[in-house]
Amino acid sequence: MKVTIRTVAKHAGVSPATVSRVLNDPDKVGVETRRKVQRAMEELDFRPNAIARGLSVQHMNTIGLLVPGIHGLFFNELYQGIEEAAWAHGMKVLLFDAQLDEHRALDGFTFLKQHQVAGIIFTSGSITDDYQAMIDRLGIPVVLALTHSRIRPLAAFRTDDVKAAFDATAYLITRGHRRIAMVAGPPDNDVAGATRIEGYRQALAHYGLEYHPELLDYGDFHFHEGYRAMNRIVARVGRDAFSAVFAASDEMALGAIRCLAEHGLRVPDEVSVMGFDNLHVAEMMTPGLTTVAQPFHEIGRQAVECLLHAIATGSKEAYGGIHLLPHQIIERGTVRVIAHESSLFSSSDARAISR
Repeated sequence: MKVTIRTVAKHAGVSPATVSRVLNDPDKVGVETRRKVQRAMEELDFRPNAIARGLSVQHMNTIGLLVPGIHGLFFNELYQGIEEAAWAHGMKVLLFDAQLDEHRALDGFTFLKQHQVAGIIFTSGSITDDYQAMIDRLGIPVVLALTHSRIRPLAAFRTDDVKAAFDATAYLITRGHRRIAMVAGPPDNDVAGATRIEGYRQALAHYGLEYHPELLDYGDFHFHEGYRAMNRIVARVGRDAFSAVFAASDEMALGAIRCLAEHGLRVPDEVSVMGFDNLHVAEMMTPGLTTVAQPFHEIGRQAVECLLHAIATGSKEAYGGIHLLPHQIIERGTVRVIAHESSLFSSSDARAISR
């Protein structure tokens, strides 16, 4: 039997007009009623004709999410905040995975627009000229998460990566570490690569420590590249040339820890390790990973709220500009204190950084 709007209305105990409003203008329906209707649609496997609806309404109750790749562990944390916020407003999320390919990402913008999403959240990749040109042609709002645009003041939600990396490095310094290696992201990545390297170098300079380029190597933020970068550092300088490692992602921190173990170096007894992200896996390992927490869930929520405001007001650039959300250092078990006091810092410095 064909499921119609009337079938859904009877199942949900509402009028057909209410079902139509949930489909076409969900903001005008109360949250509880909207959820009741959406639940009925799912239970009945109701599939409205998207093309026909697109001819009669300005937008669908769907937002698009364009990500560089779903294989990164951080994506699940961000997606949870986006999906929960979208659902609370009666919206669904249509995901497109660019698989780390810019041409595929450009196709993703087109795909999402063809599926008549009301707006798009773009995450993690740098905004290139080609991306910006595509965004200008879309005619629907675009909000950025975990990235920003240097070309135009698009609304962007992220942390201050330079400050976060500074605080992570300072945390190690104020625990007595002087020779600190870094497993960084790509230096040509101006979102989380070059920025976190800058924070690392600023912290060394702030505390009067020399920067040693041989203690820095690069990966792509994922486990295997963290392992390889750490291996290159050890091969260059030896096992005893550093007492701590700052990794620009938790995944690379895990790769670095695996590499250190294979070289016979125990964490944290012989080498301390600091991560970046605070993924769920950071608290699952033993010892737990000390790391910089990015507020992924809140970034996702605020990005959705901003996008929905832009949709409701018809503005392509509502709340334009960068919105920096606070980071936090999460202390677990991979950093060892090797000095409590030093001429380089005071105990109050250590307390301030750990907060």
